[in-house]
Amino acid sequence: MEKRSITTERIAAFGRYLRREEKAAGTVENYLRHVQRLAADLGGQTITKERVSAWKERLLREGLAPASVNAMLAAVNRFLAWAGLSDCRVKALRLQRRLFRDDSRELTRPEYLRLLETARTQGRERLALLLETICGTGIRVSEVRYVT
Repeated sequence: MEKRSITTERIAAFGRYLRREEKAAGTVENYLRHVQRLAADLGGQTITKERVSAWKERLLREGLAPASVNAMLAAVNRFLAWAGLSDCRVKALRLQRRLFRDDSRELTRPEYLRLLETARTQGRERLALLLETICGTGIRVSEVRYVT
């Protein structure tokens, strides 16, 4: 077995390792799927840092979300560390976190007033009060049950 290639035997051994580490079944399945994808994309070529980096760029060009690419890289990097190929590991993409929701998802004042009016004209006073509470305080819907 070539030490710098991904074989089905190595992937199977990696899966056994992950199970011994008591990783969740879904995690093991995802990690193995991502490593298999890298192996297929490499087409039997030896693993180098440059090839793994080029694979990362190819995933982005294919239109995968940066978070998905990072999940795949986490699996591949874990495999590479396990296989003694830490020199081939690549850095995850830097993601800029959005602190707030997109403004287009916020209710405008006219939309809010129309919702209140509709609830009241339908005789749903409790719904109108609930809307006023949520919009007036900014609490999450899951927190409504704590309002007394």
